Amino acid sequence: MFGIRDRLLGVLVGLMFLPFALQLLGWAGTPLGGGPCGAIGIDQLMLEQPQAFFYAQIMLWGISLLMATGFFVLMLGFMHNGSIPKPQARPFLLVAVGIGVFTAMVYILTHTWGLPAPSPIGWLMSGAEPTDAIGVLILLVLFLQIGMTLRWLKQTEETPQRAASSQANGSKVI
Repeated sequence: MFGIRDRLLGVLVGLMFLPFALQLLGWAGTPLGGGPCGAIGIDQLMLEQPQAFFYAQIMLWGISLLMATGFFVLMLGFMHNGSIPKPQARPFLLVAVGIGVFTAMVYILTHTWGLPAPSPIGWLMSGAEPTDAIGVLILLVLFLQIGMTLRWLKQTEETPQRAASSQANGSKVI
């Protein structure tokens, strides 16, 4: 998938791009809602809601950085003719897990309890933001991406150990 021979890694790259694509649907004004970064419209300005605007920007940075990380992995695939060396992909996937966890936590906290946000009069604490279908889809994609990335990272750790143990037993690895 996407010029990457490792199918799981290709799916991970796709999952890194998917939250931003879903947010674009939210900006398009679909009936599914505006997504975690809010809908673009003239009827309700995000600037009038300091917490919503502040955390919408943090979510936008999170899904943008996740997409950029996926782009770097995709470029590694193009540079290595589709077969990315696992030690080269590993740091990017660790970064992707960190970004995914941070973005998911910001979404969960802003939509359950609410978080303080800066304003001209100081930090304001407000309630939970309303949830919409696109936001829930993005959260599910983030959880799926985190889980599959951790699975891929675990598989890459086990591979060198198996090769080392088979060489220690005197068998040849081809």
